[in-house]
Amino acid sequence: MLEAERISGGYGGGDILHDVSIRIGNGEAVALLGPNGAGKSTLMAALTATLPRRRGVLRLADHDISAAPSHRLVASGLALVPEGRQIFAPFSVRDNLRLGAMALAGRSSLAERFDHVYTLFPRLAQRADQRAGAMSGGEQQMLAIGRALMSRPNMLLLDEPFLGLAPKIIEEILAALAVLRRDGLTLLLVEQKLPIALSATTRAYVMLKGAIVLEAACEALARRSDIHDLYFSLAAQPT
Repeated sequence: MLEAERISGGYGGGDILHDVSIRIGNGEAVALLGPNGAGKSTLMAALTATLPRRRGVLRLADHDISAAPSHRLVASGLALVPEGRQIFAPFSVRDNLRLGAMALAGRSSLAERFDHVYTLFPRLAQRADQRAGAMSGGEQQMLAIGRALMSRPNMLLLDEPFLGLAPKIIEEILAALAVLRRDGLTLLLVEQKLPIALSATTRAYVMLKGAIVLEAACEALARRSDIHDLYFSLAAQPT
């Protein structure tokens, strides 16, 4: 589905990413783990063509998208749920969702996407006419995910979707992601909290200081009694 080969780049004069290579197969749910400052969000920017300076090769469904602009990637089936949600606070929930479906043609397609999102997140249906900025942080996160789903993606990138959320909201979003996985949607989840990431995905990359330092099956990582020690010892390694 998505393959990044030797991706390097960053902002300004210095590189944040250093020859990063990852591969996510069709229908897979993969975690990208690492502490603050590891380069996870920068990699997401590189994958969605919003990183100002990037080198390397990107392929989506075996097509070279290295030079494709971000709007072309959305049209190709790639959607990002950004860190910090980035919803349009003055707009209604319905209008925020409609903005996510700008590439869709036809009223029937739009109606189907609204139904899909509202079934996945019933709270959004209940608050369809409410101003998005007046909702709780957890509801805003549901809205950010729903907005991305309105573009009918084949692959969903989620950048720290559980940050600062209450346990009950985390459970609701995890349940929604499980439904999406059963429906065959490909997921790449950026997360710092190991228990959440390992429960929601099947394979993981660990990123530190702009490089991939470990790749493993989540089941194998979860069985390791030293997983937390391993995680933080990797973080302490010098460059």
